Amino acid sequence: MSRKSKQLRKNALARLGFFLLWMILAASLFYWCIRHDRRFIRKIFIDDTRYSAEIHAAAARYQLPPQLIRALIRKESGFDPGAEGGSGEVGLMQLLPDGAVADWARVNRKPKPPVKQLYSVETNLNIGCWYLKRAMDHWQGYRCQMELALAEYNAGAKNAARWKPAKDAASALDKIDYPGTREYVSRIMKDYHRYLSETPEEKHL
Repeated sequence: MSRKSKQLRKNALARLGFFLLWMILAASLFYWCIRHDRRFIRKIFIDDTRYSAEIHAAAARYQLPPQLIRALIRKESGFDPGAEGGSGEVGLMQLLPDGAVADWARVNRKPKPPVKQLYSVETNLNIGCWYLKRAMDHWQGYRCQMELALAEYNAGAKNAARWKPAKDAASALDKIDYPGTREYVSRIMKDYHRYLSETPEEKHL
C-alpha cells in the first residue's frame, strides 16, 4: 500500500472515529433528556389539534377562550392526557389532586375524584377550566387579568397577589420574580395570541 493510500485510510478512519464520537455524545444527550424530562419528546412532536371539541365545550361552560385553554394545555402536557408531573400533577391540565382537585371538590361539595379519573379528558378539562376561571375572576378589572390568572394557576394565589401591578398595567410579567412562572406565563400568552390569529372568527376575551 502506498504512502498516499495509507494517509487516505488514516484520514478516513479519523473522520469515522470523529463521527462516531459525536453520535455517542448526541445519543447520550438524547437519553439524558428523556430520562430527566418525560415530556421531552412530546414537546417536539405536539399535535395541538387534539381534543378540540372537548376543549371548546369546557371553555364554553366556564366562559373562557378556547385558545387560552389550548395554549395552557400545550405548555402543561403537550396534549397528552396521560401526562404526569414531577410533583404529582395529572393529565391534560396537570392538576394536583391535593390542590386544584381538592379545591374543586370542596367548593362544589362533591367527592374528590380518584387520581385515575383525572386522566379522563372530560374530567380533567372540567376541573382545570373551573380552576382557571376562578383565577380569572380573582383578577377581574385588571388589564393583565389573563397573565395574573395564569400566574395563579402556576404558582398559587398568594404569589399572584404579590405580583399584581396597577389595574391599568398592560402586563404583569415584569413583576413576576419566579423565572419559571414568568417563562410559563409568557409562553402561554404567546401561544394564545398565535391561536387567536389562526381562529379570528371565534369569540375571545
